Amino acid sequence: MLCYFRRPLLFSFKTSTTLHLLQPFSSSSSSSFQNHSFTVNYLIQNCGFSPETASKLSNRVHLNNSQKPDSVLALFKSYGFSNSQLSSLIKTRTDILSYDPNKTILPKFNFLLSKGASNSDLVHIITRNPLMLSQSLKNTITPCYDFIKRFLLSDQSTIAALKHCSCFLYSKYPSHNIQFLLQNGVPESKIVFLFRNWYYMLSEKPPIFEKAVMEVKQLGFNPDKTFFLIALHAKISPKSVWERKINVYKKWGWSDEIIASAFLKYPWCMLASVEKIEAVMQFFVNHMGWESNVLAKYPILLMLSLEKRVIPRAFVLKFLQSKGLIKDAKSPAPFKVPEDLFLKRYVNCFEEDASHLLKLYEEKRDASTFK
Repeated sequence: MLCYFRRPLLFSFKTSTTLHLLQPFSSSSSSSFQNHSFTVNYLIQNCGFSPETASKLSNRVHLNNSQKPDSVLALFKSYGFSNSQLSSLIKTRTDILSYDPNKTILPKFNFLLSKGASNSDLVHIITRNPLMLSQSLKNTITPCYDFIKRFLLSDQSTIAALKHCSCFLYSKYPSHNIQFLLQNGVPESKIVFLFRNWYYMLSEKPPIFEKAVMEVKQLGFNPDKTFFLIALHAKISPKSVWERKINVYKKWGWSDEIIASAFLKYPWCMLASVEKIEAVMQFFVNHMGWESNVLAKYPILLMLSLEKRVIPRAFVLKFLQSKGLIKDAKSPAPFKVPEDLFLKRYVNCFEEDASHLLKLYEEKRDASTFK
């Protein structure tokens, strides 16, 4: 009798427990599948994505209904975002569709507009870097904005900088790198120079940035001078690019010491492309008959336009030399002076040949003639 009653009781307990465990799991799984299916369909029908892309993007956001994403899309469109810009935006930050438009997105829009940004500026800044929409306006965006404005002084200049690099509004790298420059003797006026010319340098990872700063200081550049920043720009370039340029100079006979000396004298020479360095070397050495080391003494020549300055002037100088009007066409001086001074000294002063020289000079300014 005792055994008879135990068996049904044991079976009943297992069945009850099993049903209890399976029932919520089955309901949750079904709900999850429905949400995923809704998200995929929404991305296809409302955002214009292909089924394959929508399926991938659906892993980044879970939509229960269309109310919130519809409000988000409507807000963006009301500020001038095009369908293609919205697609790009959502593809980068799909979770934007789950944001509260009035609490999370609109305050950032209003902040930028209050600083003088136009609707087109707003679209440009957000499209380039939608990550800013997930940042705290009070704790991140506002302090970062104020820090940039400290150097650029006006809202207009600050908004212009953000259009180029909107990560300034949330990245910690720029402020860290700027503080490091200030600590190493770079004046605030030079920080402004960086913002206006090579803003992206300030977004470099601090270890790479700091290493480059110390290398430039060790080479003997004065942090108070613009050449320091030019040298820093060259040093921050990818190592492979730097080494390719070093190899080109060595190919033309420059030693490590000569390269270092030329770089210290005129750091722009390491910002010229490999192709530009090669072309200038070929012209001066092969066509003009110069020693390559002359260019190391006057590295500014490596940055001059071959088509618009070097080649036209070289042909004028060659003509003057052939006529015995100058002794040597190998002087760097005629290439460095401004155009009006060049014409005065090497064209107009030779009255008998002035018209021919001017015609020769203008003809050779056409790059296709040289090629």
